[in-house]
Amino acid sequence: MKNKAALVMTAGALAYLVAVINRSSLGVAALAATERFDVAATMLSTLAVSQLAVYAAMQIPVGILLDRFGARRLLVFGACSMAVGQLLVAFIPVFGFAVAGRMLVGMGDAFVFISMIRLVHGWFDGAKATRIQQLLTNVGQVGQAISALPYALVLHLNGWTVAFASLAFVTVALVFVLLAVVQEDRNPSDGIIRAESLKTSFRQLASNVAKPGVRASFWIHFTLQSAPSVFLLLWGYPFLVSAEKFSPSAASFALSTFAVTGLLAGPVIGWVCGRYPNARIFMVVGTALSISGSWILVLLQPDSAPTWMILLLIFVLGVSGPMSMVAFDFVRNHVDKSQLGAVNGFVNVGGFVATFSMMFVAGVILDQVALANSDDSGVISRFTLEGFRWAMSVEFLALALGVLMLAMELAKTRALKSHQGNK
Repeated sequence: MKNKAALVMTAGALAYLVAVINRSSLGVAALAATERFDVAATMLSTLAVSQLAVYAAMQIPVGILLDRFGARRLLVFGACSMAVGQLLVAFIPVFGFAVAGRMLVGMGDAFVFISMIRLVHGWFDGAKATRIQQLLTNVGQVGQAISALPYALVLHLNGWTVAFASLAFVTVALVFVLLAVVQEDRNPSDGIIRAESLKTSFRQLASNVAKPGVRASFWIHFTLQSAPSVFLLLWGYPFLVSAEKFSPSAASFALSTFAVTGLLAGPVIGWVCGRYPNARIFMVVGTALSISGSWILVLLQPDSAPTWMILLLIFVLGVSGPMSMVAFDFVRNHVDKSQLGAVNGFVNVGGFVATFSMMFVAGVILDQVALANSDDSGVISRFTLEGFRWAMSVEFLALALGVLMLAMELAKTRALKSHQGNK
């Protein structure tokens, strides 16, 4: 049984790894995309935002489907959707088809993450589930390093079509692995009882979202997920190359260190959360403050920031990714396991609503600053240090709103527990 559990968890981690590669493949291709489709920063951000908007919009429907039909079917469907989307991006050099392709990637990606989380809780409980969840999510984040280095190299050497088509074929191969390996629960005969109907699923979800502890989990993810995602999925590579004057290879290497940081930080975070659950909120707030401080240091520099300062920022952002997974650990204290699919979908919406909102606003700001600074001949320098100073400052809005709302929901959670304790 241990071998079976390891095999299923490996398949789940592999599915998430491939999903992250697909999700982040546009990040290192951002500059190439502006040339392929001849678009400005706002339109480029639309390409990424459409992907993430679909991802976020699908979270609750996918969660409800997960509670009804289980992880195996949803993982297979998600992989198929991502493969079709990448084929559209690879072979049709029309911006509208690229948007449609990335939307399919976002939809498929939405089916993968919370299905992987559901697999963990079908096989493990308690502190062990917390540790396994952190391990699998951090193994999955290695996909960022694959996007930043091997995939970027394929893109550079072989061009757009080969790079994106290769991802599609890898994703198709994943489908066969999932069909062969994945089993929903450790004891299928004692499996978790599914909701009887979609109406029941929606009613259960509404009841759970009414709990302040569930909403607090949403705001944890909102607060900590957007900063690393905005950087990794779109604006980090142009920021490093065009504003901070990194070489393309150095920028790719810098982005790849996110995965290393996650692999190192994730097990520590999982161990602390399992051993000292009351420390989780202090860790979340401390990480939010660290992100703010790191960005302030970088953005206040009169010229390009020193390399050590950029590396410090990347390290902090790298820790923020696995720290955002605390949201899925925190919510387990407030929801029955049979209803975790839809609730995890709701929680996952938080970080990606913040991500695509900040990503789009950053693109608009970059274009406005570029237009304001165009020379007399009308030549526009689209990605400048000044533009990125203003554009990346939008992250402070997400951090401030997230921490404020988290504090409010935690206060309601404590008041509710106090009221229940006095009964």
